[in-house]
Amino acid sequence: MKILLIASGKAAMTWEKQYTSDEFEETYQRAAACGIEAIQVERISSHNRPVYVSSTKNAVQTADLLFTDAKMTDEPLLNEVPVCAYKDTAKKLPLWRWQLMASVQRFFGNSRQPETKSQAKKRADKLLDLLEAKNQDCILISHPIFIKILLDRFSARGYCITGRNTVLIAPLNRLLITKRDMHCGGCGHNCLLSNPGCGVGRDAGRRRFR
Repeated sequence: MKILLIASGKAAMTWEKQYTSDEFEETYQRAAACGIEAIQVERISSHNRPVYVSSTKNAVQTADLLFTDAKMTDEPLLNEVPVCAYKDTAKKLPLWRWQLMASVQRFFGNSRQPETKSQAKKRADKLLDLLEAKNQDCILISHPIFIKILLDRFSARGYCITGRNTVLIAPLNRLLITKRDMHCGGCGHNCLLSNPGCGVGRDAGRRRFR
């Protein structure tokens, strides 16, 4: 099973540097549903892989932007972790502070955040259970906060994660998730046995698939 995990495209809106608590929450809600920026990318085939998208306009538009033939399935388990203001105030505070404090509250399970980190992990595990039951190559389109939690749960189950950046999840970032036994493991390259890039991997692939 190979899973292509893609971050939703950049929301077609401009973020301000400071917000009141009400403005911050309203802006976050709008960002998830306003659609994504129209950019030029090379569209490719999904190769008949199912494309699971979160229940947002942004995720659907991302699938349409990237694939010529996406057969989409709405999957609420891929929805972004909700973000709420960490306190009520009419005073404008920096955006980074709102984001940081909301993250801290999620970690400690503060009731101001609709979904705590532990709850989001359980949601991610439920999604992984469904994917493992199907055991088929697929494409997932989700959002930065939840993608970070998904990566943690994939790692906990022994999957290999390859891609440009697993720390800062940028819009349209793509990560390949594969089972560890699909890799060579014989050297630092740790090639996929289906597409080995060195002699060690080719030898291991021949032994695996002969």
